[in-house]
Amino acid sequence: MSVSIVAESHGLTKDGNRYFGLLQVVNGHNADDFGMVIGVRNSHDKSFPAGLVVGASVFVCDNLSFSGEIKLARKHTSMINRDLPQLIGRAMGQLGTHRRTQDRRFAAYKTTELSDGEAHDLMIRAIDARVCPVTTIPNVIAEWRRPRHPEFSADGKTAWRLFNAFSEALKGNLDYLPKRTQALHGLMDLACRIDAAAPALAMSA
Repeated sequence: MSVSIVAESHGLTKDGNRYFGLLQVVNGHNADDFGMVIGVRNSHDKSFPAGLVVGASVFVCDNLSFSGEIKLARKHTSMINRDLPQLIGRAMGQLGTHRRTQDRRFAAYKTTELSDGEAHDLMIRAIDARVCPVTTIPNVIAEWRRPRHPEFSADGKTAWRLFNAFSEALKGNLDYLPKRTQALHGLMDLACRIDAAAPALAMSA
């Protein structure tokens, strides 16, 4: 399978002990408005395991989300250098399936209409699901009512519009983003009455 990296960004904490990187990759057919990203992280101080998670980036606003179908974590034990290449290889082998799942999921979001009442109910349920803290909801409401990016209001009030309202409000802390956006996908999938997720490939040692 051929995978090409078309964009990347990397960051370290101030003490240099914790790393997070984002790689936008091309794998087969790619949509015009979103792409596949791989998030990688590691810590020299062993505060969290080496990890990889696959998700999506919406081009118009650089919003990120991680669905959790493919993820791995490896503790910092003596055999980490032996095990990581095999774990990463297995994860990368799932990218084609993940891309197709991602395409189906977002297509469903774009065609599912939501009333204001349904959207407001999902915002409350998002707090219960720990998608976001209650202090984030005013930002989500503002993006739902009047998206700063006109592309999200072009098709009316849809699950895609609400999804991007959430992901816009969640921008910031990459440490929390994977878990929060995985929970967001679960919430939105349920609202759209779809089972878009492929069987999860979660690897740890």
